[in-house]
Order: sequence, then C-alpha cells, then structure tokens
Amino acid sequence: MDERGERDLLAQKVRARRVELGLSVRAAAQAAEMDRNTWSYLEDGSRKTAEFKYAGIERALRWEPGSVSAILEGREPTPISGPKAAEDPVDEEIELVRTDPKLSDEMRDRIIRLILERRKRDKAAALEDTRRMIDLFKRG
Repeated sequence: MDERGERDLLAQKVRARRVELGLSVRAAAQAAEMDRNTWSYLEDGSRKTAEFKYAGIERALRWEPGSVSAILEGREPTPISGPKAAEDPVDEEIELVRTDPKLSDEMRDRIIRLILERRKRDKAAALEDTRRMIDLFKRG
C-alpha cells in the first residue's frame, strides 16, 4: 500500500473510532494533546501524521499502544479492554450531548464548554457556601 493509501486507511479507522466513542473532533484532539486542525488533517488523510503523535491518538481513541502502526501495516487496532477501559467514569450529562445525532461537532463543543463553565461556577458557589457555614458554626 502506498503512503496515501495508508493515510486514507488510518483516517477511516480514526474517524470511525472517534464517532463510536461519541467524541467531537475538539474533544479527541484535546485528549490526544494535539491541535484541532492536526486532528482534522489526520481524519481527512491530507497530511502524514508524525510518529510522535501516535501515542496521543491511541490514548484519545482508547486503543492499545501500537494500534496506529498496526493500521498503517494493514492490521486492525486493538481497543483497550479490562480495567483500563473503565478508568473514565461515564459522565451522563456530557454523554447525552456527545451522542445526540442532531448536533454538529461545533454545537457539541459549545454545549460541553457551557456545561463545564456552569460546573466551575457551581463549585465556586458551593465552596463559598461551605465557608459561610463554617463561619456560622464557629460563631455559634
């Protein structure tokens, strides 16, 4: 297989796995610790992906190490199974957004960003409430 054929095969496998996991392009790129554009080039096969990016891609897609090389050699990637696969607890709220077929990647990314911002505000407010309760008990 020529280099373009390898890139196309990798692009197909990466996109299919990302969709299977319910990840947006942005979320997958962040998990792989790479730029969103770099991930897009990976998925459209327009550029060769540097080997030092393979580990991040495999981590983001929950594949065993060596899976990207396996794809480029015409073999199948190996999904992580067992305890390592269950390391990340399911976030039902985020999962609801990620799996809605009527949302575009951009819409998913925006909603998830808003959810995370709301959680940050809620956490700050809860900490402030706890500080007030502590002060009240100290006085009382």
